[in-house]
Amino acid sequence: MKRLFPLLLCCLVLLGCQSNPAQPVTPPEPTQAADFPAPEYVPGHPLAQSAPEALRVYPLECNVQAMVPLGEKLLLLSGEDTTELILTDRESLTVLADDCLPFFLPAEELHLDSGTLSCFDSTRQETLVLSTRLTEISRIAAPEGLVGTPIYSGEDNTLYYCTDGAVRAWNLDSGIRRCVREQDYSGQVLVKVHPGGILQCQIQDGGETHTQFLSAQTGALLQESAADVRLTVTGGDYFATVPEGSVRLSLFGQAGSAPRQLTPRDISADCFFLPGENRAISVTKDLTLDCYDLETGHRTNTLKLIGQYEVLSAVSQGESGLWLLLRDIAGDEVLCFWDLTAEDTRTESAQVYTGPRYTRESPDTAGLARCQRLARQIGERRGIGILIGEDPLSVMPWDYRFETEYLVPVLEQALTELDKWLSDFPAEIFAGIREHFPSLSFCLVRGIQGSPASGSVAKANGVQFFQGEDAYITLALGQYAQRALYHEMYHVMETRLLTDSAAFDRWDALNPADFAYDYDYAANAARQADQYLQPETRSFIDRYSMSFPKEDRARILECAMTEGNEELFQSPVMQEKLACVCRAIREAYGLKGESYRWEQYLK
Repeated sequence: MKRLFPLLLCCLVLLGCQSNPAQPVTPPEPTQAADFPAPEYVPGHPLAQSAPEALRVYPLECNVQAMVPLGEKLLLLSGEDTTELILTDRESLTVLADDCLPFFLPAEELHLDSGTLSCFDSTRQETLVLSTRLTEISRIAAPEGLVGTPIYSGEDNTLYYCTDGAVRAWNLDSGIRRCVREQDYSGQVLVKVHPGGILQCQIQDGGETHTQFLSAQTGALLQESAADVRLTVTGGDYFATVPEGSVRLSLFGQAGSAPRQLTPRDISADCFFLPGENRAISVTKDLTLDCYDLETGHRTNTLKLIGQYEVLSAVSQGESGLWLLLRDIAGDEVLCFWDLTAEDTRTESAQVYTGPRYTRESPDTAGLARCQRLARQIGERRGIGILIGEDPLSVMPWDYRFETEYLVPVLEQALTELDKWLSDFPAEIFAGIREHFPSLSFCLVRGIQGSPASGSVAKANGVQFFQGEDAYITLALGQYAQRALYHEMYHVMETRLLTDSAAFDRWDALNPADFAYDYDYAANAARQADQYLQPETRSFIDRYSMSFPKEDRARILECAMTEGNEELFQSPVMQEKLACVCRAIREAYGLKGESYRWEQYLK
């Protein structure tokens, strides 16, 4: 990905050519468009209490799946079996035009290019080309051998498409059909045609999905990546989100220049670029929305939404505000206008959230040094070691391979979270561990790859191992890191549990009479486990719990310490097993407290 934008964007030269459209095929019978009332502002809506001065709420009377900016207008996509296209004035929401397509059209399959809208009608096997006033310009019959959906480019009046063995182009002025690039994959589809003749394809190769960027003129491969790249080009500006480890990077810039990176306050937040005003919006899981000025890098506004909503789209409304399309927990959509000039969401943040795009080959060395200092501070306070950056490679066990993490924001957040998660264990636990092992160290990495041939799992969220007498826990950063920490901490703790408590002496007697552990991870992966996982008679957390007794108990501690798992411990057997684990921890580590986190589901 380090070469993606310098290499790709040097090719983003806007041609700006206008061509005559293709001759239309026989159009279908017109479909009556439904009357769509203009959305109306509802004062006092509960959602508006999120920011009474800044937020205006417009409930929608029909299902709206997406909102697309069209110059000074907004295009709303509505419907389930059919698709209603509703063109509204961006400021007043007055309905200017509408059209009904007799098929469902996902928003990502509606393409805007050089003053035209286009989409593929799979029922009639035609590409429909519309003006931005929703009037029909042409219909183009599907070419022979089509795979996936074709995409029309108004820039050069060409239909681009994939076949089994090639990416092809059909110029509708000359009628010439040519091969852009021959390539034989198990699957390939065209995703988008970018200005300047850049084709974005998704390919299936050996069970893996890749993204390709091709030159429409020469067929040259400009960039290929395993990542799901989402790229938007507006004029000479580009905006992209790119998966990198456990997060998506938000990159932007101008053709021919090095990319800049937006790092929101919460690095796991979803980001929406607003090209028209050079802004971006980040949305966290708890529905905190931050607005960033990409020119200065400052956070200008913050809005915390009340309720349970999903943010579907965001569109700028000049310099003063933006439109949000939200869906509530009941599946109903609302439009909201966020007035960025209102005082109740404005912020005077001096911090700069934009900066250069760092890579593994050219990392943020100052930031990594800052992370090392933070790791030492946390480690000294907890009496543990914390290895980050390239350091985990020095202790990597023979049967696993670690992919290190170089992104400073990811490491900073991971260290803060690790400190918080470790506080779920009382000091007696760490003191007891140090009595058994000279040291306990945590390694924070991007990924953990195992070797099934050696008996380890192919991919792990965490792994516990020893180097000499020293104990180590390695965590793959991301959404499962917390659970992995609890799981691997059990493995470290178990040595003392087995020697200093008798709670596990009759562990096998708690299992069904016909059950036996696999004692083999590969065999466990093929096990039929449903008979032991029925809610009323559940005996295990999941199939993985049936591999080894140690994994059974580790999964119990992991789930007992994680919120939202009450149903896993409803059966009598699971209550007995949980009580057994809890008793063992208290006995082995001499705990006298009234309650601990892993006891939250005990009845």
